[in-house]
Amino acid sequence: MLKKILKYIIIAALGCYLAFAFVIVPLQKDYDSCKGIVINITDNKLGTISNEDIEEMLRDEELFPEGKQMDSIRCYEIENFINAMTLIKECQVYKTNEKRVKVDVICREPVLKVLDRNGETYYVDIEGEKINDIKKPLLLPVASGEIDDSMIANELQSLVLAIAKDPFWLAQIEQIYFNEKKEAVMTPRMGNHIIELGSIKQLDEKLSNLKTFYQKGLNAVGWDKYSKLNIKISNKVICTKREK
Repeated sequence: MLKKILKYIIIAALGCYLAFAFVIVPLQKDYDSCKGIVINITDNKLGTISNEDIEEMLRDEELFPEGKQMDSIRCYEIENFINAMTLIKECQVYKTNEKRVKVDVICREPVLKVLDRNGETYYVDIEGEKINDIKKPLLLPVASGEIDDSMIANELQSLVLAIAKDPFWLAQIEQIYFNEKKEAVMTPRMGNHIIELGSIKQLDEKLSNLKTFYQKGLNAVGWDKYSKLNIKISNKVICTKREK
C-alpha cells in the first residue's frame, strides 16, 4: 500500500514538474528584455536605405524593440510600418531564440527618376512601381514632360525595362522627355546630340540599331558630329549633321 501511495506521489510530482517546465518557464522567459535588433537588407545595390535609417524610423515611431519585454513586442506592427514604405518590396519580422528581433527587408531597386506633368517627383523600379520615400540623391536617368499615371504602366515601364536590362543604356541615357503625343526624346551622357525615339513601339529593335550605330558609326566619325539622331523608324538611324 505504501509503495502504491509513493508511486502516485512521484507521478504527481513529475506532472507538476512538466507543467512548470513546459508552461511556467516559457512564459517566464518571454518576460526577458529584448537584447537588440538584427536587420538584413537585400536588393539594395544603390544603398537607398541603411540599417541605421530603419532603426531611426522605428525609434521615432516608438517601435524599436531593444530593451522591451519580449512578450510586449508585436512583430506585425513593425512589419506593417516598414511594409508601408514604397521603397520596401517585402518585410518580415520575427523573434529569435537569442532574445532578439530579426528584420528581413527586400528593397525595390529604382531605375528611373520621374518629374511628372503635375510637378511630382518620384522614382520607379523595373516593375513600374512608384517609389516616393527615397531621401538621398541617386545618379539615374531622369524622365520628365507630359507624364501621367496612365503612362507609368505603359510607355514609361516599357522604356524602363529596355534601359534597365542593358548596362550600356543605363549608363548612357541621362534624360528622357515625353511630349504631349507620348513621344520620347532622349539626351545621352556621352555625345553632344539628342535622340528622337518617337513612340515606344518596336523599342528593342530601335535601341539595338542605335547601339550598333554608336559602336560602329560614331566611334569612327566622332560622337559630336551630329546634333540629332532620329530612330522613329525602327530599322533606320537618321542623322542630322551639326551646323558649323
